[in-house]
Amino acid sequence: MLRRFSKKNRNPPDGATGSTNDNERKYKKLVKKFLEFITSPVWSIPIASFIEGQSVVFDRAQMETEVYIEIHKEYSQLIDTLIECFCEDVGTTPAELIEAIKTINQQDISHHYKRSIGGRPK
Repeated sequence: MLRRFSKKNRNPPDGATGSTNDNERKYKKLVKKFLEFITSPVWSIPIASFIEGQSVVFDRAQMETEVYIEIHKEYSQLIDTLIECFCEDVGTTPAELIEAIKTINQQDISHHYKRSIGGRPK
């Protein structure tokens, strides 16, 4: 008898589907995978290598704006490439990843991930 009243076994009302819940679950899973990705060596090693390789430019006392702009473009391309590769690996698009990140509830992100992405856990 209890099974009849559990959320898992309830049928949606006529005309309603579980697509909202399915999307929410899909987005949560996607964001979780992305957070795991950005805390992994696959993400951090290329970024650390890039920063280390470009840090010499920033040791100079001169402000070389053109050089800084070029380095920023290269960094942006690296980030875009890493994100595109992640999306390809998990079978999604960057647009869907962005949508998932926008819709995910901040409370659903663990303290570990909040610290690793620079946020403060609440």
